[in-house]
Amino acid sequence: MIDIRRARPGDGQALWQTTRSLAESHDHLDAFVATPEDFEVALFSPAPLIGALVATWNGELAGTAIWQRSFSSFRGRETMYLEDLSVLPAFRKQGIGKALLREVAKVAVAGNVAGIAWLVMDWNDKARSLYEKIGAEIVPGHSFCRLHGEALKALAA
Repeated sequence: MIDIRRARPGDGQALWQTTRSLAESHDHLDAFVATPEDFEVALFSPAPLIGALVATWNGELAGTAIWQRSFSSFRGRETMYLEDLSVLPAFRKQGIGKALLREVAKVAVAGNVAGIAWLVMDWNDKARSLYEKIGAEIVPGHSFCRLHGEALKALAA
């Protein structure tokens, strides 16, 4: 049985665990430096940076969804950026990913958020299939860009 709830203090370890599993499955473990404490601070500081949901299956941690608040200058309203949707390998194909997406959508609608955006890896056919089934638009011609590490420091200099 799936149970989904908003993250609460003490869930930093659960968010760390699922995000680490995601990094491992995407072969990005070398870039994973977050700690459980980082998640606690980001979620529960006076000005939280993120929101999160925790999914359990029969009482066991099964997955999480982590988002950030954003703003659409075209729509003039808040949007959400879904940073990570992670279901632990032992719990995949149980409907947990879809249930987490549904709950994120409920949070967005309740908050009058204009939309939710996220990325999907080109090679991740299972995720792409799920996203298409729920009605998500996979936008062609858009590429994700990031600036971090030494390149960020060099540009700022």
